[in-house]
Amino acid sequence: MSRIWAGIDSGKGHHHGLALDADGKTLLSRRVANDEPELLKLISDVLALADG
Repeated sequence: MSRIWAGIDSGKGHHHGLALDADGKTLLSRRVANDEPELLKLISDVLALADG
C-alpha cells in the first residue's frame, strides 16, 4: 500500500476531498455533495489510490 494523505473540508451542502502523495502531488481533488453514497464513493476512490 502506498502512503498517501487525505482530508476533507466539510460544509453543510458540499464537502471537498483532497489526497496527496508522499511528495505532495495532488492525487485527488473533488467536491462532493453531503450525501452518503457520494461520500462512500470518495472514500473508496482514496482507498483505491492507496492500493495502486
